[in-house]
Amino acid sequence: MQQSSDPRVAAAATMSVIRNASTPWGISVPGQPNLATTRWRVVADQTDRLFYAESALSPNVFWVDLKRLDFSEGAPAMKLDLGVDMSRILSGEVSGQFVAADPFAFEPAE
Repeated sequence: MQQSSDPRVAAAATMSVIRNASTPWGISVPGQPNLATTRWRVVADQTDRLFYAESALSPNVFWVDLKRLDFSEGAPAMKLDLGVDMSRILSGEVSGQFVAADPFAFEPAE
């Protein structure tokens, strides 16, 4: 892949490689339980704090600009509703679509 300092170009290049390695939708091979349909693809840009995702069921890529979310201590827990099996159609930057949610409940350590 050609390297790029443009976050969109770098994410697009990475997504294109991932798409080429994805398992086709609906594939099922008897006797090979570890082979499964690729349901979604993600790219995490740790430099620019961008998180890109696409569902195999959607023609769109969406991304979260993590700089727009509040990760400070005491900030409310938030979630992005992706729908059942990531069926909700999202497109573009979606940080403004996060809603308040109950925090994840961890099981107590034994």
